[in-house]
Amino acid sequence: MGKLKLKHEQILKVLDRLHESILDLKEIKKLTKEQLTILEQFNFFEKEKAYRTQRDSTIQRFEFCTDLFWKYLKRHLTEKTKLLLEAGGPAPVIRSAHKVKLLTEKDTEKILQMIKDRNMSSHIYKEETADQIVTNIPIYYELMKKYIDKLKPLD
Repeated sequence: MGKLKLKHEQILKVLDRLHESILDLKEIKKLTKEQLTILEQFNFFEKEKAYRTQRDSTIQRFEFCTDLFWKYLKRHLTEKTKLLLEAGGPAPVIRSAHKVKLLTEKDTEKILQMIKDRNMSSHIYKEETADQIVTNIPIYYELMKKYIDKLKPLD
C-alpha cells in the first residue's frame, strides 16, 4: 500500500473522531433542564464543566485534523501533480493546491482561516476564543472531509 493511501486512511479515521466530538458537543448543548436536574442530583454531571471538557477535546481533535489535512494535501501535490514545493508550511501548501485547481478560491480562503484558527487555538488560550473557534469547527470538518473524499488515492 502506498504512503498516500496510508495517509488517506489515517486522516479519515481522525476526521471520524472529530465528527464524533462535534456530535457529542451538540448533545451536551441540547440537554434539557429536567435532564440536567436528574444528572446533577446524583453528582453525575455538571453541564458547564462537561461542555468545557468536550469543547476542549473537540478543539484538540480539530488541531490534529488540520495538521494532517494540510500535510496530506502536500503529499498529494508532490506525488500526484509532481509539484515541488519550496516552502513547506500550511499556507504555501494551501495556496499551491489552489494554483493547481485542487481547491476553489472560496474554499482556499476558508482553509487559510481554518489554519489561522488552528494556530490561535493552540497558542492563545482564552475562553472566548475557544468558544468562537468551536462554532466554526463543524464548517471546517465538512470542508476537510469534502477534499479528503475528493482527493482519494486510486492505488
